[in-house]
Amino acid sequence: MIEPSTVRFASAGIYAVSAVALLALASRKPPALRRYCYPFVAVVAAAGVGVGLWGAGIGTFSVASGTLEGGQLLTDYVAYPFLFGFAAFVAGASRRYVGAVVALVVAMRLGYDAAEVFDGPLALAGTGTILAGYVALVWLYFGPIAGAASRQAPARELFYKKTRNLVLFAFGVLIAWAMLQIAGLLDAFTGTVTLEYLDLLMRVGFAGFVFANVETLSADGDSGRGAGPAASGDARPSSTDAEPGAAASGAD
Repeated sequence: MIEPSTVRFASAGIYAVSAVALLALASRKPPALRRYCYPFVAVVAAAGVGVGLWGAGIGTFSVASGTLEGGQLLTDYVAYPFLFGFAAFVAGASRRYVGAVVALVVAMRLGYDAAEVFDGPLALAGTGTILAGYVALVWLYFGPIAGAASRQAPARELFYKKTRNLVLFAFGVLIAWAMLQIAGLLDAFTGTVTLEYLDLLMRVGFAGFVFANVETLSADGDSGRGAGPAASGDARPSSTDAEPGAAASGAD
């Protein structure tokens, strides 16, 4: 049987090639859009480094009754908060909601670590944090954050919906994997292959999706609903410029 370390080294190689390819694609984007692309290149590159360290057994340390992998911590704590926070950013959500999403994802990842290395009540608390956090994420993405997206240009709102659905589906599958892993139902090889596949989908697949749709962000909400007169310059200067509807009514 193929060793888990071999699978991780192969995965690290895929990340490395993907990072180079994404960097080349980012350089071909208009300068104003590259700032949205380069962070994804960094996430994929960090994943390559983290998985490579994990495969080499570097950074492993014991905590309570289990062990944690430094390489896995590097790639997960970099990728998950950024990807979920980016989905909220696409919606045009306020910093408060973006911060809430990031905090929830970090708490869920900490919950997984707790469930892995502790027994009894602490392990149950970690599992509960994962499940409750996912429910809270669904509420945020379909509630207030979706409301913010509805005030953006139709193309950007559609981009948000696709981004939201992608991250929630991929993370839901990862949670299901985590529950099976915590319960000890996956052997080493199966657990490693499925996790690496899901992680590649979450990082490289998500990056490719964003690169294909990044032009949607160039509007920055200027063509949002109700912003016609204000955007075209027909409205008089007003202290309500931050609200397109109010600016438009002031132009009548």
